[in-house]
Amino acid sequence: MRIATLSNASAIHTRRWVECFRGFGHEVEVWSLEDGPAALGARRLPRAPLPGFLRYPLAVGALRRALEVYRPDLVDAHYVPNYGVMAALAGRHPFTITAWGSDLLVAGARDPLQRARARFALGRADLVLADAENLARAARALGAPAARTWAIPWGVEPARFSSLPPREPGLLFTSRMHEPLYDVPVVLEGAARVIERHPHARLVVAGDGPERARLERFAAERLPGRVEFVGLLPPAGIAEWLGRAEVYLSASRSDSTSISLLEAMAAGAIPVVSDLEGNREWVGERDGARLFAVGDAADLSRVLDEALDDPAWREAARARNRAVIAERGSWPRNMRRIEEHFLRLAASGSGR
Repeated sequence: MRIATLSNASAIHTRRWVECFRGFGHEVEVWSLEDGPAALGARRLPRAPLPGFLRYPLAVGALRRALEVYRPDLVDAHYVPNYGVMAALAGRHPFTITAWGSDLLVAGARDPLQRARARFALGRADLVLADAENLARAARALGAPAARTWAIPWGVEPARFSSLPPREPGLLFTSRMHEPLYDVPVVLEGAARVIERHPHARLVVAGDGPERARLERFAAERLPGRVEFVGLLPPAGIAEWLGRAEVYLSASRSDSTSISLLEAMAAGAIPVVSDLEGNREWVGERDGARLFAVGDAADLSRVLDEALDDPAWREAARARNRAVIAERGSWPRNMRRIEEHFLRLAASGSGR
């Protein structure tokens, strides 16, 4: 199968996706307005110095000409209001759109222009993929045909979590990016209250972003020597820290299926996460995790304290979470399900 993937070449999710389908034996070429790693081999589309709602449509002419030459069996677009719109405007079928969460749950909820663009693209797609039921519902509400919309989580690679280091009592770990959506200040404030009461506890913060300097200053003033910032980590580094951690923390204000949550579940780090619909598709309060109110550092502290004080519950939660990942959170198995959808569409021959 020959696939033309339209996506942000700099995003790790794009690289994982493309490498997976190439590993399945398909020919995959990537078109992007953003630069990516050389190994991805993305073909750069013209990027005008204009707002996104103009920048992406203006690149459609170049994309259409490229697709005429490449003649894909399937056009595979990621992130609804930009590359999804480009795929719809290019007019080549079959084409699929994969929503990434923030495109519909965050930006689409607050921006009428974003909603209009999403509605235009979703209504024209031959297949719409979402990684969670809440995201699939958002897509249907914006015009994605119900019969052509599927919720399939991407999942995690079990092999990454098969051999992990010994667990470190009291180690807390978070790996969300340092951006407003992920509310890392709530993680720091909530964890600080607990760390002050637990002499052996400490927090390791992975990730990066525009808020990092401010977060590091807060940690240095509030908890000197008890918080370590380790920056962006490769997948193996994330797995190692999660294997060592007692608890995984996330205060995200919006999520569909969080890959970070699934990684924590696979590694046995107990999730203490914000009470979001996307999280509740995988864990519940005292059912594999502890949940706290969005934006509430005091509530995070309360449930984190209770989780650290209950080793028997933690062991039961670890077993439960690993079983859930084995049942429905496997990246290789779920990506094969997506491949089956792609093959059925490609077999229709309408892309040539």
